[in-house]
Amino acid sequence: MKSAGVSRDALTDRSYELLRDQIIDGRLAPDERLQIDRLSRDLGVSHTPIREALNRLASDRLVNLEPYKGFRVAALLDAPSLRLLFEARRVIELGALRDSVERAVEQDRHTLQQLFDKLEGLASAPELDIVSFNEMDAAFHRLTVVASRNVYLLNAYDDLHIHVQIARCYRGRPITDSRQAQAEHRAILEAFLAGDRDALLEAASAHITSVCERLISVSGEADA
Repeated sequence: MKSAGVSRDALTDRSYELLRDQIIDGRLAPDERLQIDRLSRDLGVSHTPIREALNRLASDRLVNLEPYKGFRVAALLDAPSLRLLFEARRVIELGALRDSVERAVEQDRHTLQQLFDKLEGLASAPELDIVSFNEMDAAFHRLTVVASRNVYLLNAYDDLHIHVQIARCYRGRPITDSRQAQAEHRAILEAFLAGDRDALLEAASAHITSVCERLISVSGEADA
């Protein structure tokens, strides 16, 4: 990252985005200690933007600041915490979907269909591209929340969904999971396109429960 002529705020924003992406996709592992000197060298910026970016990540709960020890990537959520995370997601997502049915415009419906089609292609491939599937999956669900036109619900959803993506990245996603997810996505899509609020809420709630339980079963903590 070249820093000449770039404002400190811009360097902080860019450092934050790069470090967040590295946490989400696993290049910075859970519990990994984050050394400011090394990150400064890796990203080609001074200590100050790195420190400010890490403080922002700490406010996102992606990084922990330990007294006298410095920063460390947050640990993966255990099974009880995952269930709490998905219950919070259920409240936010279903709250948004109640309004999305009425406030969605034709472009929302068209884009949601396109995202579903791309997911279908990934899920039917002989070998699953997990990173691409997770990214497209996130875009699919986010659009259903965007359609509510409620920026506060969207912000709350985004805050939670980062942690969902990290859990998916580390626990993996077998191809049978992606195909099951697609069956659930189809039910969400059909209800969304039909403007059927009850069917949409039922399909989304069932999907949230299913994803949570699949993640927990992959982690081997089903009885936690």
